Amino acid sequence: MALALAPSARLAAFVVLAASATSCLLVATPLPRGVAFVLVAWCAVAATHALARNRAREVRISRGTSIMVGGCVGHIAHGSFVAPWLTIIHWRPLGARFARTLVVLPDMIDAESFRALRVILRWAPPV
Repeated sequence: MALALAPSARLAAFVVLAASATSCLLVATPLPRGVAFVLVAWCAVAATHALARNRAREVRISRGTSIMVGGCVGHIAHGSFVAPWLTIIHWRPLGARFARTLVVLPDMIDAESFRALRVILRWAPPV
């Protein structure tokens, strides 16, 4: 199954909202001004990194457990999450020590492909 994931406007809005709310809370807490500045800067960097990862990419799933994300081949690992409004693919590239995650929202692909992806992840046993 080949999927062409588009950038998600919902994900971008959530990241901006979460980073803004966290920054407001940090400014409102009784922290030294320098510490608050460093933490707000960290929130901005983390949000920028998350927004940069919200880009178009191609995903291929074969035999239910093999996955290729943007040219990187691996296997679907334990810990994937499937819901009608959100799918999180937990996968480990071949030869990598740590697993990676891929967030898929309904506005990233068409409804039928999103449903097929959820079915595959729900019923395919991870390795």
